[in-house]
Amino acid sequence: MKTCDIPTSRKLENRGMRWVMGAFVFCPCHLPITLSVLALLLGGTAAGVALRAHPFIAGAMVTLLWVAGTWRGFALMRSARKYAV
Repeated sequence: MKTCDIPTSRKLENRGMRWVMGAFVFCPCHLPITLSVLALLLGGTAAGVALRAHPFIAGAMVTLLWVAGTWRGFALMRSARKYAV
């Protein structure tokens, strides 16, 4: 039987930092680069057509992804301070 590993404050802080660094890729200041890479990767697919037809909606979705990732990272780092011994 497998038991759950209770995360330490250090693990929570590291996980939060990884979330923030990962969200940095989707930062709105990188939006032209992000949309270009997505168009390149999705070219020739239905998702690529939707991306090209609706760039503002795609930009809004990427921005929401950035906000959610950043929020999650800071929430994990905040909980690491809360559970620090």
